[in-house]
Amino acid sequence: MADRKVLVDRSQSGKVRPWREHKLENLQYGDYLQMLHYKKAHRVKECGEVLRFVEDKNGHKKLAQTWFCHSRLCPLCNWRRSMKQSNQLTQILTEAVKQRKTGRFLFLTLTVENTTGDLLKSELRQMGRAIAKIFQYKKVAKNLLGYVRSTEVTINHEADQPMYHHHMHVLLFMKSSYFTGTDNYISQTEWTRYWQRAMKLAYVPVVNVEAVKPNVKRQKNSLLASAQETAKYPGEVQRYFN
Repeated sequence: MADRKVLVDRSQSGKVRPWREHKLENLQYGDYLQMLHYKKAHRVKECGEVLRFVEDKNGHKKLAQTWFCHSRLCPLCNWRRSMKQSNQLTQILTEAVKQRKTGRFLFLTLTVENTTGDLLKSELRQMGRAIAKIFQYKKVAKNLLGYVRSTEVTINHEADQPMYHHHMHVLLFMKSSYFTGTDNYISQTEWTRYWQRAMKLAYVPVVNVEAVKPNVKRQKNSLLASAQETAKYPGEVQRYFN
């Protein structure tokens, strides 16, 4: 029997990529789908099971062929997608800043109450329509240069039945005039009111907004940090820049 060899995947910076952790999360997601009698449960659990590598002339192994399920909420697929999106977003944001050097970034988080699996799809569609409405509101539209949005969905493991916490993260690129006067500046209370109105909610939702600042401890500039923060969340990512 041939000796088994454990491969270690490292990023360019030398950090070990957490394949095992995300695969375990994938299997757990597959179990939930099986409990809910989704046909794709088996396909999801087989995601990334077989990986074929090729070796270059320097002896370094590179992933050449595999198979992923591409399920919208698969932790393994979303982790790989987030790495690609982070790189793409960094390039997009870098170009946006070059064109609008005085622009400022805001990080906006929009939440709603938890929901069940059978209502999740329709509520995600409603959230997409609601954020589009917010961008059309006069005070937002006149200050907005562009945005990137991603949707995160997590599962409550302690409930009697799986409950889904779905919320939206939005990276806003605003004109510098946004911070000058009440005619332009939008407070957290106003953002909350906009979201409640756009979603037609009978309750006051939790909304958070903050200016993006450099992370000195991690030695990251605000541009890179904002790209990575927005891209890391599973679900869809949409971009728009003037």
